[in-house]
Amino acid sequence: MSLVRAATLDDVPAIARAHVEAWRTSYTDLLPRTVLDNFDFEQSSAFWRKLIGARDIRHVAVAVSEEGDVVGFASCGPNRVPDPDYPGELYSIYLLDGHRGAGLGRMLFAEVEDYMRREALAPFQLWIVAGNEAAEAFYIALGGKRVASQPGTLRGAEIREHAYAFAMRT
Repeated sequence: MSLVRAATLDDVPAIARAHVEAWRTSYTDLLPRTVLDNFDFEQSSAFWRKLIGARDIRHVAVAVSEEGDVVGFASCGPNRVPDPDYPGELYSIYLLDGHRGAGLGRMLFAEVEDYMRREALAPFQLWIVAGNEAAEAFYIALGGKRVASQPGTLRGAEIREHAYAFAMRT
């Protein structure tokens, strides 16, 4: 049975692998090839080791397959840009390509909602790269409402990004 649980430092290699691989499949047509090629396992590992080791108000959860492998993750916490309307932010949800569509993304999202509720970080928002139609459809299906759009940069690439907001479901 698949499950979602809080990440530990032992999960860092699997999270980094999922992060890099999911980026390369999710953003193939949205980011320059050089950006995707230059985002590597070592960079991702260092980032996740620092974040999970920080033990602050941010939260990282992993999705574990029936075989016991970490196949995705979600991260959330305080909004990176203080906003009185949205104290919390869903920073990321990524799943390995072969594990999408099986309900793990919804399980990760439910974990994020529970965490945001417990930490009084709701309502919350997230930012996604414009043109990521699968992500937009996923978040709309979960009740997300687009509340903003702006130009931005992602690892040096110019992008357009959309913000989706979530009220807490009961």
